[in-house]
Amino acid sequence: MPKAVDVFTPTSVPTYSYVDRGTHKLEEQIKNAFQIKNLVVSLSGPSKSGKTVLINKSITPEETIKINGAQIKSADDLWETVLDWMGTPEETQVVSKKSIDAKASVKAGGEAGIPFVAKGKAEGEIAVGGSTGTETRTISRNGGLNQVIREIANSDFVVFIDDFHYIPREIQPEIGRQIKAAAEAGIRICTASVPHRSDDVVRSNSELTGRLAAVDVSYWSIEELAQIANTGFRELNVDLAPKVINEMATQAFGSPQLMQAICLNLCFRFNIKDSERTHARLDVSNEELRDVFERTSTMAGDFSSLLEGLHSGPKQRGSERRIFDLSDGTRGDAYRSVLLGLTNDPAALSITYDRMLARVNKVCVGDSPSGSSVAGALAQMSLIAEKFSPKALEWDENVLDIIEPYFLFYLRYSPKLRQLASA
Repeated sequence: MPKAVDVFTPTSVPTYSYVDRGTHKLEEQIKNAFQIKNLVVSLSGPSKSGKTVLINKSITPEETIKINGAQIKSADDLWETVLDWMGTPEETQVVSKKSIDAKASVKAGGEAGIPFVAKGKAEGEIAVGGSTGTETRTISRNGGLNQVIREIANSDFVVFIDDFHYIPREIQPEIGRQIKAAAEAGIRICTASVPHRSDDVVRSNSELTGRLAAVDVSYWSIEELAQIANTGFRELNVDLAPKVINEMATQAFGSPQLMQAICLNLCFRFNIKDSERTHARLDVSNEELRDVFERTSTMAGDFSSLLEGLHSGPKQRGSERRIFDLSDGTRGDAYRSVLLGLTNDPAALSITYDRMLARVNKVCVGDSPSGSSVAGALAQMSLIAEKFSPKALEWDENVLDIIEPYFLFYLRYSPKLRQLASA
């Protein structure tokens, strides 16, 4: 009988609760793309949407060389990381020897008239009838794309560059050129990016146009996420009400990894450790489900420092910030107003400026921040988020993208935002 921690696996590839998004035929798309020579595969999907799991299901994990874009600071970093994964030595020493038969005892120094013994290469007596020789050691340093080509060209290995968008923009063009050269030399390459940066690969080198197979790993639907719960709890011989599963799937924000974490924490909350011996119907109240969500927020990652930074904003110079009365009974400036607005229903990972302004107005009692104040706060929050990894949000002057679903979940369900009100 499986254990709950084996059924719901938010940090590893699921077995019991794996859901094949058959209607999208994603695995088939990837496998077909890798059969085409010189083609680069580009996965596009939100953070925690299952891109890595999809790759592990489509390609043998032992043949997947995973590189994180955050590790890459230069083109050389990419290929050196590949070689490190393969265990290729940093240098190779080639030794060549040349033997010489001697007819007489001579001094093997300088130019003794002995053929092939270069001046200064050998020193010593050569015995009559014996042999001697020179030894040359050539040290060849390994590294770079050429070495990678020699090692894995035309093999089944796949270089998987996850979070391509984390590679600094200034070096992406060189990375793009080398990826094209690598693919042409027979190296299978797959990149993965978030949706709003999915064109970074092509933008890095326009010559990749027509040489790239784009596979869209979109947000999971509520129905697809619900399958994780239905499949997993069936393995545990537990039955949940459809409305409970639907609410869990709604709050997972399109992330199968987050859905796995919610399901596992529900098991912890109700002490479900193993598959039940007899079929059990589990009734979950709204309060209990809220407690499950708060428990899950502790597994969402430590966003406390980021949230503190976003809540306080940059250091204020000049006039004092305006403070507003807020719907949760607290008072705060434009930064707190924006964060409180993000917690409102319906939860959204992408919000236009107009909708964000409407959310801010909704959480304010009476006066609310001006449009320019909200836009300025969003711009500063995007800059603050760049200092943290993973980057949780991004603002492009018209749309706020929550890149990290776990951050939105943490913002909505951890007690941190409430605690900051009294800080």
